[in-house]
Amino acid sequence: MAERMDIGCRLTLEVASSHLPMWTEWGVRDVGHLVHSLGCTLLTATGRDLGFATVSEVPAPRQGVLGNVDQDVRSDSVWFDRSARHVALLAEFERYSGKQKDLSPKVETLLLAQQRWECPSATLLLAYWSVGLVTLPDHDGLRSIVRGGFQATGGVRVPGNPNARLLFYQFVVRAGQDGLLRLENILRRGES
Repeated sequence: MAERMDIGCRLTLEVASSHLPMWTEWGVRDVGHLVHSLGCTLLTATGRDLGFATVSEVPAPRQGVLGNVDQDVRSDSVWFDRSARHVALLAEFERYSGKQKDLSPKVETLLLAQQRWECPSATLLLAYWSVGLVTLPDHDGLRSIVRGGFQATGGVRVPGNPNARLLFYQFVVRAGQDGLLRLENILRRGES
């Protein structure tokens, strides 16, 4: 089983090109959720490459005291450890245009999903994509959500997980002269 520390070795432009040449070479239109689908596919393929059993768009089980917080808590990619048979990583992939509020709900989703799966040691991965380089989000602010928890809809307090491992990756795309978006770089933006 590959170690989770290998994630950075597999989340590269070369790996993306081997799995999804339409994103790195051919170019794609910025329509609907196309880039989101490509990102989810790449995250799931990366986990599979590392030896995990992986699934996209996975609803967290409605169990425990947080089972009724929010209707559907769905992760963009979930990696399962084959030997231990539990969740090893939960990932979200989101467009980011430079507004912190765009990413905060995704971090809340990661934390809530981690608790519903009852896997406090699972790595949380937030990947965000931007057209070109934009002002980075406040990573410390996002970490504080995971560490301290948040107030969910309905007033229920979702407790934080001070020991959670949270990774950030930025996917930078650029529009070519043909107007199509191509993935230009994948940047690791921190870990806690």
